[in-house]
Amino acid sequence: MELIFLLLWAMLRSGEATGHGNGKCPVPHYIEFAEITIDRVMLGSKGRYKCEDGYKRTIGESNLIVCINDTGLIHWTTKTSVCTRVSMATSQQSERKPQSSAPENPVTIVPSDTAGYCGIPSPVEHATPTMTHYAVGQELHYKCLRGYDARPPTSDISTCKEESGKIFWTKLNLLCTNDSKSGEEMTQPIPITDTSEPSHVPPVMLHVCTVAVSTVFPIIFILLGWIIIPKLWRRRSFTEEVKTEKTKSILITAARVEMESEVEAHRLKSNM
Repeated sequence: MELIFLLLWAMLRSGEATGHGNGKCPVPHYIEFAEITIDRVMLGSKGRYKCEDGYKRTIGESNLIVCINDTGLIHWTTKTSVCTRVSMATSQQSERKPQSSAPENPVTIVPSDTAGYCGIPSPVEHATPTMTHYAVGQELHYKCLRGYDARPPTSDISTCKEESGKIFWTKLNLLCTNDSKSGEEMTQPIPITDTSEPSHVPPVMLHVCTVAVSTVFPIIFILLGWIIIPKLWRRRSFTEEVKTEKTKSILITAARVEMESEVEAHRLKSNM
């Protein structure tokens, strides 16, 4: 009877730990300048030991570890030795191998007292455990690295879920940056400018020039108008006065000549 009770308890604990753990989760979200921590590793999750620089996996020795349920005890499969030192020539050849360009966030398994989950894998000399397979129901805790936590939220949780036959990670509301501007300000479209010739004008100078064009130039035009328009009006008035004086002078001269002519004619008539 006690044996049956223990078996039922183990099955219940296994169900709590696995959730929907039969599926395989895709690659987790990548958030630049963030790290991932796991405090409760789901049953069925897998990992591999990665050898340190100067070491390689021992031939015939698997570096795979699995979170298993061993008669009610959930734990990682253990490894005693995975890596061996390599020779100098082998080390140089391994350095020339192309590295994967896909970005990944560093994943750290942290201690947890919660029963029914795997904790930190057992240490192996010259090797570091890394997660390679996440079971459905797994939670990943994202946190911005120090120096890139200027704008909240600086942490979030993504959960591997299965809905309608599709397995996916829930979305993250996280943007790790050292700029405190809001997301709307950071995503404003950049104006397109002519790049045929490189411009070396600082933004401050451009702002000053814009202010000068929009405020200073109209004031200058108004002042010039106040100065130039009266001068032009006075010049026009002076020109009209000159024309009037010339007309008067011509009329006076003509009248004088006519008068002198009449006097001369009268004098000649008297002499006769």
